[in-house]
Amino acid sequence: MLEIKARIIRKLVQWRKWGGSHTENILGGLPGHLQGAKVTKQALRELVQDEWLLSAIKTGETHYSLNPKKTDQILQFYEKYCKR
Repeated sequence: MLEIKARIIRKLVQWRKWGGSHTENILGGLPGHLQGAKVTKQALRELVQDEWLLSAIKTGETHYSLNPKKTDQILQFYEKYCKR
């Protein structure tokens, strides 16, 4: 689950999706077997519950962005788990 969270956070940080800038293509970079998996849905749910991700329903789909109020925590996680 940590790897899935890291992929999601990495993608959103690199795309600069903070606050009002949302994207629905959050799962596109994951391997096919993980895109609809329960563990992926659980990881997204935990990131939203921890308020790292903001969700919004737009065009009938859920869009996600990073919470600017949690910037320090998100960037610490990014530095630790997402940088290659």
